[in-house]
Amino acid sequence: MVTEFHRILAGAIISLALAIYAFRKEALSATGTLAAVLLGVSVFWLGGTDWFVVLAAFLVSSIILTRYKESQKADVVKQFAKGGTRDFWQVLANGGIVGILAVAFFYYHEPVIYYAFLGVIGTVTADTWATELGILGKRKPLLITNLKSVPIGTSGAVSTIGLAITVIAGVFIGAVASASINLFGTPVSTYPLLMVLAISGAAAFIGSLADSFLGATVQVMYYSKHHRKETERSFTDNEKNVLIRGHRWLDNDIVNLAASIVGGLAAAGLYLLLA
Repeated sequence: MVTEFHRILAGAIISLALAIYAFRKEALSATGTLAAVLLGVSVFWLGGTDWFVVLAAFLVSSIILTRYKESQKADVVKQFAKGGTRDFWQVLANGGIVGILAVAFFYYHEPVIYYAFLGVIGTVTADTWATELGILGKRKPLLITNLKSVPIGTSGAVSTIGLAITVIAGVFIGAVASASINLFGTPVSTYPLLMVLAISGAAAFIGSLADSFLGATVQVMYYSKHHRKETERSFTDNEKNVLIRGHRWLDNDIVNLAASIVGGLAAAGLYLLLA
């Protein structure tokens, strides 16, 4: 007989295995690994196996794309506040809302909560995919606020291929969700395939636009005199950079958290509109 203890134990073992894999691939720091295990156990226990599978799809795909053509992306990644290795706060920014939604779903089991979860995961997946693949592009992207050409890797920049990737990432999460729903017994009638794919894809797109807009307007950005370019880092090579816009406390982690909330709200709203 499967008890709650067995479910938690299974979630802990699987979460630990995935987190160690991510740690060995240098996708997670030591603190990021701890946060990932705690999040994985919580989601497995409170949301269920189908929630955990979707979360795992985000993690594994992010690891693969972060390491894809890593050497070619190295120069651009240097201007980010943090590199490809995610720490505790980055995991919290990407998954903290997921944990809250899992608690809500445990008590209320409402479809709208599940769709909000898909919107959040779709958004953070889209942000990761668009960033990791977008910085490999040859053409300069456009700043979302004025559509002027800016260097690759600029916060708030968008491109046609990048926007397309956000939708694809959202649909990918929706497809994984639909498959896991069928495999693990969540009532399929409540989550029609086309609705799941459409809402997940649209929410990821909306959440990503919010991420870009916040990145271009309120996210903290500095200017490195030594390298003569914008950067998210307050220091470069031990040299203090000049604040040029945004708020010092409002870094990329906060922007990602806010964007995931927007994606979750968008998915919930679309579900209530279409249901």
